[in-house]
Amino acid sequence: MLEWGAVGFCIVSVDHSEQGLDAVSAAAAQVDGLGLALTDDPRIRGAMVLSTCNRVLVLAEAAPGVPLPGQALRDLLRGLGATELAGATVAEGGDAVWQLFRIAAGLESMVTGEREIAGQLKRALSEARDQHTVSYAIGHLVEEALRTSRKVAAHTSLAAQGRTVVAVGLDLVARMIPLEGARVLMMGTGSYAGASCAQLRQRGVAEILVHSSSGRAEGFACRHEVAAVDDRGLEAALSQVDLVVTCRGNGTPALGRELAARAVADRAASDSAHGDLVVLDLAVSGDVEDPAPAGIRVVDLETIRDAVPASAAADRAQAERIVADGVHDLAMDLERRRLAPAVIALRDALSDLVQAEIDRLPTDGSVPVAEAAQALRRLAASMAHIPSARARVASEHGLGDQWLNSLSDVLGIDVEVEDHILDLSGLEPTGGLTCPVTGLSVDDLAPIEENR
Repeated sequence: MLEWGAVGFCIVSVDHSEQGLDAVSAAAAQVDGLGLALTDDPRIRGAMVLSTCNRVLVLAEAAPGVPLPGQALRDLLRGLGATELAGATVAEGGDAVWQLFRIAAGLESMVTGEREIAGQLKRALSEARDQHTVSYAIGHLVEEALRTSRKVAAHTSLAAQGRTVVAVGLDLVARMIPLEGARVLMMGTGSYAGASCAQLRQRGVAEILVHSSSGRAEGFACRHEVAAVDDRGLEAALSQVDLVVTCRGNGTPALGRELAARAVADRAASDSAHGDLVVLDLAVSGDVEDPAPAGIRVVDLETIRDAVPASAAADRAQAERIVADGVHDLAMDLERRRLAPAVIALRDALSDLVQAEIDRLPTDGSVPVAEAAQALRRLAASMAHIPSARARVASEHGLGDQWLNSLSDVLGIDVEVEDHILDLSGLEPTGGLTCPVTGLSVDDLAPIEENR
């Protein structure tokens, strides 16, 4: 198990499986400006907010020396009015790293292995960078999690099966009405709108219309090659389409009771539309005002969650292994970075010794200075190669502190480095590795117990 280290990663998350979709909706309404507000506090070095239909998550990096960083983050969230997040469970250090990697891979999603989460996480990182709330460590963590997510997609069939929230929702809709040749109205231009357009085209719909109360319909229509509907044409469109997809999710229903009732009446009086109006509601806060009038059939996120098939055990196990490898690679990278100052100090110390010898060479020409200097520099490079190679091996097997002690004992070089970022001591070694110079095995780095 990876342990808490010097990088103070913390995750506070409200998700569909633990707190339920109502809590996710409530948390989503409390995250505006949260990243900026958190990083205004000196205890938080960086922060990023992820809000999806499955979960609302805050990833933060606490400043060095902050006691109980997870509790500090929850206290800050409570003070900023994010009470749903403040009351949720916090993951710290290695646990936070594992959680983010699993989320990025889709293993914690409503639909296991779905790829929408990767795009949402990437956008969240981009938005946080635009707001200058992301620390280097958070950016590196998220990028590595996304890299691992792509490996899961490439090496398992979880994503290849095309199971996403949108896809499962449209499968349910297809049991109610034929999608081929259907007319569809999109209400909202949020994160699911683009994915919905792509899925609808794959299923052969005849026409897609889009309406946005925020004025973004024209731009969305241009980008996705659909037709925009303004406020004046909204009621007429509702009376004529076969399916409405709502994905606005700003807390105010896109389809209110009065508008829904007028749409039902218009459809009953029209010869061009028959049967109930089916609404696929993808908004976490619900875009169809309750109770929906008779004549409106709603497929919402609760319905979708109940309909999600279980993932194949073999695919999930393979995804878990890929995630574990990704976390292990990140831990090794961070450990190598932690030891880098000591390696630089070693090289500097050896270079200083060589320069001292060069300065002592006779100047009368009895020993060509250039030739002697070249020989000494080659000597220094050879001397540095062995401990440098051993530093890399040690960092990859959680033995960095033993290497540092050896450096101090043998060469008298004392270097201050940070505490462990992610502790690898509990992970299984890959085995069989030897130093490329000395031929010694990794086990030779371990302390030798004296016979008693």
